[in-house]
Amino acid sequence: MKYRKWTATILVMLLAAMSILSACSGKGNTNGQTGSASPNGETSETPKQEVIDIDWYVNLSWWKYSGDYGKDKFSQLIRDRFGLNINFITPAGDGSEQMSAMIATGAVPDLITVESWLDYKSSLVKGGYLISMNELIEKYAPDFEPYEDIFNWYKESDGKTYVLPNYAYSSHAMKPGEKLVPNSGFTLRTDIYEQLGRPDISTADKFLDALEHVKNEVKSYDGKPIIPLQLYEFTANGNSSLDWLQEYFAIPYETADGQFANRLYDEKYWDTIRFLNDAYRRGLISKDNFTDKRDQVNEKIASGRVFASLTAPQDFTDSMRTLFNNDEKAAYETFVLRNYEGDDPVLTDIRGFGWLVTMVGKDSKAHDRIIKLLQFLNSKEGQHLVHFGWEGETYTYNEDGTISWTEQYMDATTKQDGSDKQWGMGFNLLMDWYSVKDLFPKPEKPVDIYLSEENMKKPLVDYSYDTSARIGKVIPDHPDRDKMQEASNRISLYWGRELPRMIMADSEDKARSIFDETLKKLDEMGRQELDKYSNELFQNAKDALGIKHSWPLYNN
Repeated sequence: MKYRKWTATILVMLLAAMSILSACSGKGNTNGQTGSASPNGETSETPKQEVIDIDWYVNLSWWKYSGDYGKDKFSQLIRDRFGLNINFITPAGDGSEQMSAMIATGAVPDLITVESWLDYKSSLVKGGYLISMNELIEKYAPDFEPYEDIFNWYKESDGKTYVLPNYAYSSHAMKPGEKLVPNSGFTLRTDIYEQLGRPDISTADKFLDALEHVKNEVKSYDGKPIIPLQLYEFTANGNSSLDWLQEYFAIPYETADGQFANRLYDEKYWDTIRFLNDAYRRGLISKDNFTDKRDQVNEKIASGRVFASLTAPQDFTDSMRTLFNNDEKAAYETFVLRNYEGDDPVLTDIRGFGWLVTMVGKDSKAHDRIIKLLQFLNSKEGQHLVHFGWEGETYTYNEDGTISWTEQYMDATTKQDGSDKQWGMGFNLLMDWYSVKDLFPKPEKPVDIYLSEENMKKPLVDYSYDTSARIGKVIPDHPDRDKMQEASNRISLYWGRELPRMIMADSEDKARSIFDETLKKLDEMGRQELDKYSNELFQNAKDALGIKHSWPLYNN
């Protein structure tokens, strides 16, 4: 949030809170009896309860419910089994103003989902605006047993846990020595790559040269200019593509003696800025990339204009499938990029302790129903439903226990007329990918690869590592916690403001000058003190995980 005069700030907070959170508690009797339901969501003849309307705030501007809410089978199951009708709310921007308004006013919705690395959850806990999962489970769902290691990871200073994460990986579930795919992935269009003769793109400079060939020789697709390299959307805090590029360039986040290292200040970090600045000055990154939102990125991929991208490919598989259904030659593949020296990348795998975390507002009038819904979504039955839908309708079982998609479902996904939304599959706010990843069918046709990120990113597994400790483990009662969070926010916003200037600089010298000036400014803003605090969290995380080093290359 950009700070203005105090009175203006409070006014913005109050207006934001009033506009998005006016219906935090719903209507109806919360003590009504819930009808039982079969795994396929068909409720029994137990008397139905009155439906309660609840608000679920998701702190991602681009997030959309995957079905046709209120009409699809999944939302009808939520209504019939749990007596809930959900009103999903997303911010217009990065969500900082909405979250600040909640913290300042206490106007908190029934459910809140935010990025796990943001510390909004602790501010809401301190304000007394959340109810702990411990209390909800004890009162209403005593048979709900979240994975202990993940649940304890999120304990606050009062010893209670207030969140449930998605995409978290428990040590109790993982197989010893198992390798998982990374979160990120460089992708490119196979047909265009083959048209170029599949040139060597293993290092940064060779890849840029190949992109220039795409720009100058291929030029267009379906009458529209080709975009050689597409990045994620730029936000107030920077760009996720750059966060992942530092992994492909193998920049360590830990020193040899086990201390936290701020990658921005590693001598090799400049290479990531140099790479993007070079790409921009050669016309390989579109100017639109700096203003595009997620929807625009999806549109460009679906239209076939994007040759290569550095994103999380699973975020754009629908668009890749749309393109393939229109042109079966237009398939995407992942590939390994290395830095200018040719070092192997060190990619963060999808393990971690969650991408998003979901919390429950203390003043909600539907606590009993909400925790039962969360329990269902975390269960084997719930995970199977959100990933695969309904047996006999969207999938059938194979002899080996994997599933096969039905012709009905595949036809619906191919039509591109919205008919695939009738089931409401793909609800991702509480997904447990590990529990279902091995059940997906093996790809039979090229388009099938987009139905499982496990299949799509297999070429990257050898370079994927568990770097869970990198983000640190919060010390709930640390005396400087709030101060450091404020410093982190200020530094992150300043970096996000300067990053486009570096990339769009008209010369390498100018880009380097802006980069150096930015690092100097971050030091003036308290970066060194923040790094010391980050090191404490880093050591706390390694202690919790029982490891000496987190940077994978130090463990060889």
